[in-house]
Amino acid sequence: MSVTATAPGKLFLTGEWAVLRGAPALVAAVDREARVTIAPADAGITVVSCAEARTDRLDGADPDARPSGDAAAVRAVLQTVGRAGPLHVAVDSEAFLVGTRKLGLGRSAATLVATVAALGPDADRDAWLATALRANARLQGGHGSGGDVAAAVHGGLIEVRREGEGLRVHARRLPAGLHLVAGWTGTSAHTPPLLARFSAAEPPAALAELAKVAVRAAEAAERGDRDTLLDTVDRSAALLTQLGASLDLPIVTPALATLVRTANRAGAAAKPSGAGGGDCGIAFATSERQAAAVRAAWEDAGILPLDVAIAPAGAAVG
Repeated sequence: MSVTATAPGKLFLTGEWAVLRGAPALVAAVDREARVTIAPADAGITVVSCAEARTDRLDGADPDARPSGDAAAVRAVLQTVGRAGPLHVAVDSEAFLVGTRKLGLGRSAATLVATVAALGPDADRDAWLATALRANARLQGGHGSGGDVAAAVHGGLIEVRREGEGLRVHARRLPAGLHLVAGWTGTSAHTPPLLARFSAAEPPAALAELAKVAVRAAEAAERGDRDTLLDTVDRSAALLTQLGASLDLPIVTPALATLVRTANRAGAAAKPSGAGGGDCGIAFATSERQAAAVRAAWEDAGILPLDVAIAPAGAAVG
């Protein structure tokens, strides 16, 4: 009997990088889903990736073989839970790509979580999160905050803070009157090398300031303070630029800087979303008209507006 599970993607609203040093982050689940179907097989473990048009066998003779993409996420989960097959795993993560290029909306985390849910459909969300965080650590070599994983498990807007090997997660809401807009730079970022270099570096002053802003943002979301949240978004954009310069990391690329600057000219607060180096940025508009102006300005500047909204529900089975 086969089991199918889905899990949403994510956008970091505030707190990226600072969350790795104990600050809170606001992360929104978005309505792009990974779908994983797991069925019994006669032998071995086969992973079929719809997005990559590829089939991987994870029970090959080479124990050092390192699959990539969807198969790597599935493999991390299977190793974490100790499942050796036989299984047939079908993954559809096409919603996270433009052609063959990733958007930076949390494809790997969504695939991880959907795989965990399909393997343990009767477990609760706390169990799914704990397992998925361990698998994510295996996949990313111990780096990463896990905020994307928590968003995929819980859905909605959440505040996350690292706590030992786990995360504290609290449900939050956007303050009234805010419209979240997302745009893609056209360049896909490869996050693990950035995280590895960050972990090896001494924390610069910009990181401490970014952590303070992340705390203000989380507090603003908790009390529904729109103006303060907008201010923290703008402040985060400037501090992420400083952080990249301090660590010699390409966090805010020229395309991301264009995304932020263009949204600001339309009157919106804006910043990169996630680790940077490419991928996505976000803007907060205070009206539908302003949100439309941001999207139009982005298109003129070569930024692709993304048709995404906050997904109210997290991982689901069936």
